[in-house]
Amino acid sequence: MQDTLNTDQPTLNVPQAIGNPAQKIANEGQRVERLPGVHLTLEMGSILVIKLPPAEQKYECRLLGMDSFNFLIVLARLPQDVVSRLAVNPNLVAQHLAAGAAYGFRSVVMNRITVPAPMLFLAFPDSVERVVLRRNERVSVSIRGSLHGRYGDHEIMLTDITPSGCQLSAAIDLRSPLRSVKPGEELPLSCELGRGQMLMTPVTIRRVDESKGLLYLGCQFVKLDKETSEMVGEFVQSVLKYSRS
Repeated sequence: MQDTLNTDQPTLNVPQAIGNPAQKIANEGQRVERLPGVHLTLEMGSILVIKLPPAEQKYECRLLGMDSFNFLIVLARLPQDVVSRLAVNPNLVAQHLAAGAAYGFRSVVMNRITVPAPMLFLAFPDSVERVVLRRNERVSVSIRGSLHGRYGDHEIMLTDITPSGCQLSAAIDLRSPLRSVKPGEELPLSCELGRGQMLMTPVTIRRVDESKGLLYLGCQFVKLDKETSEMVGEFVQSVLKYSRS
């Protein structure tokens, strides 16, 4: 997981937010919610970032499995000095980004194995802190479009959009050049928002995920002019108007 967050998300000092009372981070302009552990949102293959307080160094792990309310299993290739520290003090803090929020929880290493791969068994958290990151309302859509640039022209589908960014998906195979795209790259996007309103703008790739033949890209619009910004904002509001219960 990277500290640069996806699509329209502002930069947030997640380590400061997680594990501290909400009132202490009010100046971050974000909402912190304390929730029971059942609200932890995780999918197999999700990236968890762990750190061993008081150290600030972070280490990426990948979720391999879980027994809800009992333990999590993560693939964790850690330096030997970190493994030694865990043997003395098994407490750690884990963080995870999902659905426009950062989740953080404290856990304990219950067990560690090295065969067939280095894995940690983490105690399932009793509680989770969720930091809501998104600044703009996000609406789900299904809009066909195209992504252009150094990887060629690719048909894509916008799956959600906000006034400052969007998520799109593209069908890929092992030969698709688009599989090489990296966060931070800028590519031209074009699509029609309806009623002849064409959205043509460069986007900065903020997040790249691949699953089952689909590539999911979290994108941030780059320097929309006033007219285009208003068009996107009005489109989002029109979708919200007819989708609210």
